[in-house]
Amino acid sequence: MSYHIVPFSVLEQTIKRGAASNSPQVLYYFLETSEQYAEHLGISEAYALYKRVYQVLLDTVCDASVALHWRELCLDMIHRPLLQLKRFVITEQDAQEFFRLEHELRALSHYFMSSHSARV
Repeated sequence: MSYHIVPFSVLEQTIKRGAASNSPQVLYYFLETSEQYAEHLGISEAYALYKRVYQVLLDTVCDASVALHWRELCLDMIHRPLLQLKRFVITEQDAQEFFRLEHELRALSHYFMSSHSARV
C-alpha cells in the first residue's frame, strides 16, 4: 500500500476507526505527515491542523469500539500534537486553551482507559 497518496482525511478515518490497528506505522505516518505539512502553513493554519490531529487521537482513545491496543497507542502518541500546540502559547488566553486541552485529555483518558483496567 502506498501511504503517500492517501488523502489526509482518509488517514484520519483510518485512525479513528482503528482500521489499521495492527499497523502502527499508519499512525506514525499520519503524525509525520501532519508535522511535515504544518511546516508549510501559517501560524493559524498550523495550530488548527495540530488541534485537528489531537482531536482525532483523543476521539480514538475515547471510542470503546476500537481495539484497546490501538487506543493505547493513540494515547501514547497524543503528546506529539499536544507538544506542537504548546509552541503556540503566547497569550494568557492561549495558555488557558492549552490547559483546557490538557485537562480534557487527563479526564477523558482516565475515564475511558481506566474503566477497562478495572474490568480486567
